[in-house]
Amino acid sequence: MIDRLHHVGIVVHSADDALGFYRDIMGLEVAVDEVVEEQGVRGVLLPLGENEIELLEPVREGTGVARYLETRGQTLHHFCFSTDDIRTELARVRDLGVELIDQEPRYGLAGEIAFLHPRSMHGVLVELAQPRPDAHHSDAKGMDHVAVRVSDYDAAKARWNEVVGVGEQHRFDVEEAQLVIGQFPISQTILELIAPASPDAPLAKVIEEEREGAFPVVAIEVADLDTEIARYRAAGLDVPDAEVGTLPGTRRSTISAEQAFGIGIQLLEYV
Repeated sequence: MIDRLHHVGIVVHSADDALGFYRDIMGLEVAVDEVVEEQGVRGVLLPLGENEIELLEPVREGTGVARYLETRGQTLHHFCFSTDDIRTELARVRDLGVELIDQEPRYGLAGEIAFLHPRSMHGVLVELAQPRPDAHHSDAKGMDHVAVRVSDYDAAKARWNEVVGVGEQHRFDVEEAQLVIGQFPISQTILELIAPASPDAPLAKVIEEEREGAFPVVAIEVADLDTEIARYRAAGLDVPDAEVGTLPGTRRSTISAEQAFGIGIQLLEYV
């Protein structure tokens, strides 16, 4: 079964430069740092509670990751979900009609891995991983939520449910932003599906121009938002003042993707 969000993958020009933020400023520790020669990539895994952040640096031209970086720049690359039986999961999702990039599992930084095509997952490149027995494990909360923009909320809800096994916990109709936001827990992380409430909503225009896909943002819950803002500012980052969050009962501030090497880091406080 699929039991949690294992990691989010970020493609970067230099893993060493990115470690200057994730390790030296955020304070995450490196669990794995390895060059996978057959994939032409250096990968670094940094645990964040039960989840991890994966930095992907191409080490030669012509690979899939190198082309992704060349065309899109530093940004979010994929979501990875862990399973205790990757072969069973691959057979199951194949029977659902999901288009597979990998027909059989192969070696990866997170263990035995296989990728599902974004065409089958509303624009999101999804990786399945069966971690090694000696891999990092934690029961602590890591990422609060990740989010996907979708054009058809009901269709996306059904697909993510049948493939990943997530069910809708909450649905919010945010009239001011013309959004429908659904929250789908997987362990302690929330997968948010965000859809335009009407064809004229601003998000509908974004999807028309950029297509469906994952938002390059990871939200992390903090106990004291103002203290965290001050800490990151002391490290030399430009972090905006706290503002009221989109969802009720939240305050937030976001470290920009330019400063966090490809993804925004949203600091989220529940009040």
